[in-house]
Amino acid sequence: MGTGLYKKLGWALTGLECDEKTGKLTDPRINTAALASRPEDIGPPYLAYLKALRDAAPENSDEWFDLMMTISMIEAARETEKISPWPITRDADSGRPDVLMIQPVGFSHWTRYGDQIDHAEENSLHADEWGRIVEMPYGIYPFEGLYMDSRNGRRLDSTAKRMIDRMLDEKDKDPEKSEVRQKVATRLARTLGFEDVEQARKYIAPVVPADVRHIASWLNLFNGPDVWLQLRPVLYAYWS
Repeated sequence: MGTGLYKKLGWALTGLECDEKTGKLTDPRINTAALASRPEDIGPPYLAYLKALRDAAPENSDEWFDLMMTISMIEAARETEKISPWPITRDADSGRPDVLMIQPVGFSHWTRYGDQIDHAEENSLHADEWGRIVEMPYGIYPFEGLYMDSRNGRRLDSTAKRMIDRMLDEKDKDPEKSEVRQKVATRLARTLGFEDVEQARKYIAPVVPADVRHIASWLNLFNGPDVWLQLRPVLYAYWS
């Protein structure tokens, strides 16, 4: 086990294909050339990229608003931290080789290293796990409680999603009441564009923030336009 523990929040792909002996990434979804260089500060060129996208977007559209929010958050973070560190975590010799994580730029506080309390907790509760992934089913604040259709990225009504969960998770010994809950959940699933509850639960996923999508596009990280739909919010803990 390594000497220091990393804990990170971000959006990750797990179960990546790797060479069993070397840990070399072989997954066809990933453009490995995009991982070859790690500039010390990606902030200036990435901000220029985002501003070009903003200027090309229809003003006051959802896309324009997302870009403005992302730009503002990065600029605010740089006033304090000065440098925007590399937002990709994928190292075969530190952590799990089958994981790739993207963190929003300007969220360096989502990374913690060498914390004494973290060390004690991990050694006590997870001593046999070299790299631990904990899925965050509701997302990560400030993106918590926002959902999408994982087939196409379509944003979903968060209230309807929560009501589906409530209807299905509350147990009732009365079969008539249980049937009513199932019917209500089915209607809600259909209002979200799904055929039934089973399909809704299969394809509803926490939304992938615009910043995570843009950083992947800027780096040309994925070999396909829809790979980002597979990203999920996680807590990643590993020793290095």
